[in-house]
Amino acid sequence: MRSAWVALVLLLTYLLLVFLAFRFLDIMLRYQEGVLTTHTINPILLSVRQLKQLLEVRGVSYTGYVEKQELAHLVEASADVVRDEVEELGEVNLREKERLTSTPNPSHFTGAAHFYEQVEDTKDSVWLVQVIPMTKMDPLLDDYTWTIVRNMLAPFAIRTGIFNCRLDHRLCNSKGWSQPLLLLAMPRGIKPKDRVIMRTCQLTKPNAIFEWLREQLSLRVKKVEEYSDLEKEWLQANNQNATTIESNIGVKVLLLTHLLHPPLFLAALSIKFTGRITFGIFTVKKEDVSKVGKIPSYLIITPDQTIVYGRRKMEHFNLRSMNSFLKAIQPEMNDFFLCSLLLANMFAVFYFLQVIAESWWRMLAAVLWTIVVCNLLLFAAWLVLYGALHWPVTASFCNWCLSAIRMIALSETGSLVRSDWLRLLKSSRLFVCSLFAFGVFARRKVPRSENERGTSWWEIDCLFRQQPPLFSAIGLDPETGVLIERLAVPALWLEPSLIHEYASLLPTHKYRPPQRKLVRKDSPEALQTMMDTEDDNIVTELSRRDLLFDAKEVTECAICLDKYRSGVLLCTLPCSHNYHHKCIFTWLSRNNHHCPICRWPAYKTKI
Repeated sequence: MRSAWVALVLLLTYLLLVFLAFRFLDIMLRYQEGVLTTHTINPILLSVRQLKQLLEVRGVSYTGYVEKQELAHLVEASADVVRDEVEELGEVNLREKERLTSTPNPSHFTGAAHFYEQVEDTKDSVWLVQVIPMTKMDPLLDDYTWTIVRNMLAPFAIRTGIFNCRLDHRLCNSKGWSQPLLLLAMPRGIKPKDRVIMRTCQLTKPNAIFEWLREQLSLRVKKVEEYSDLEKEWLQANNQNATTIESNIGVKVLLLTHLLHPPLFLAALSIKFTGRITFGIFTVKKEDVSKVGKIPSYLIITPDQTIVYGRRKMEHFNLRSMNSFLKAIQPEMNDFFLCSLLLANMFAVFYFLQVIAESWWRMLAAVLWTIVVCNLLLFAAWLVLYGALHWPVTASFCNWCLSAIRMIALSETGSLVRSDWLRLLKSSRLFVCSLFAFGVFARRKVPRSENERGTSWWEIDCLFRQQPPLFSAIGLDPETGVLIERLAVPALWLEPSLIHEYASLLPTHKYRPPQRKLVRKDSPEALQTMMDTEDDNIVTELSRRDLLFDAKEVTECAICLDKYRSGVLLCTLPCSHNYHHKCIFTWLSRNNHHCPICRWPAYKTKI
């Protein structure tokens, strides 16, 4: 039980240290560079390559824009540019090169059942499928063009696949897919898990396909035509004219911009958060510029407050950053489960690092046992919690919890925690290595009690605990009491699982390596040594000078045959023979109530 509390304290300490380490790193970077990472940058100062990268990550088409001034104006119209986002472009460029050098394998559907399972039953994602007809016609896109399209859509979580009609011609005949085409599947409506609609096209240019996808997904983002509608339906806290479904969606994302269409990352998020968050765009006219304030702006409207996205650390204008932000303020059950799963396994790491095992296979077994038990307990707790959430009385409590989580996520501390989490995801290897390094360091520094040192990880005798023997309480002789117990408990079907009460009274001590003993030539001990020894050389030398003798002490356990290590816990029986504490307790628990060497009863004092 103590190990569980120690692991919990270590987990909380590790999280606190990670938080403080990132704060120290931020202070150092600010002192070194002299500016904040959230400092905005004029897009005209960036290179043409950086401007195009920003537009590609945000999902804004720059077809027809050649001059740097035009690209900078397009970037400025989509969103502000912060210093941290520009520094991230180098990492994005490396990831793009990796994707282009290693061609990703698309999802190949094996038949109609596989297609329905992946595309039509998965109603919270977008699919772009290339359909190959039964005829001998070439596919619409060759391998090179299809790879380019896949890499263009990868930053927006749009899944791609290939369906060959030769594998299941009945589906193609029922859908009317007789020509090579591209199929876009996405949910319709604002209800979660709504029906899937499909759109087709036969475009062959990657930029044209990208523009077509952006137009199709932009239909999911509501367009606000007039400023009066903006105030009435979006900026008011309580909207009485909203429909029942819309009123249940408490969070809204509104883009104020000069663009006619929203960026693709915002449209893709509107699909991902269907039924949870409402997305809208208001194209600001000249007469409304003075009313709306700064343009462009991404407003996050909640029942409690309205904030502007992009003013805090790691609040970048791309799908990855805004997705983590929206998950924090409007989480679903799966988000809570994944978070609890991560924390449970981190707890398991700190727990099994406290385990004492002398061999690698026992340590491996302890690791597997701890991880399996922690995850099973977590799943059982979630099953109980999921059943309790269906009770009517828990609805108001859940709404209150979501409101509290939203307020914490929108605070300054919540923003820092979210930015730290995103940075940890970038360097997952560093996260794992630091977790284990801290656990190993804590294992060496955290003191253990004597009981914990003698208890092995596999001992679960507390599940089969029996009553202690009563021979000492009623005045019986110990030997008679042991005989009565051995007769009362048949060893054929049940072995006693607890060591008798005499075992707790056995003396224990920590082993210290024997020191060499100095025997003086004129002492009585020297005379006794000369009388006991049969070596004439020792008698001759001891009569002339003092000698050093090794202490006669047992240095290994007679049960496991391992040599004693310095500091290991030993247990001494009444016959003066000593063993490893865990070894002799295991021996006694198997109904062997005597010394393994001399067979003297372990419960009887030797005079």
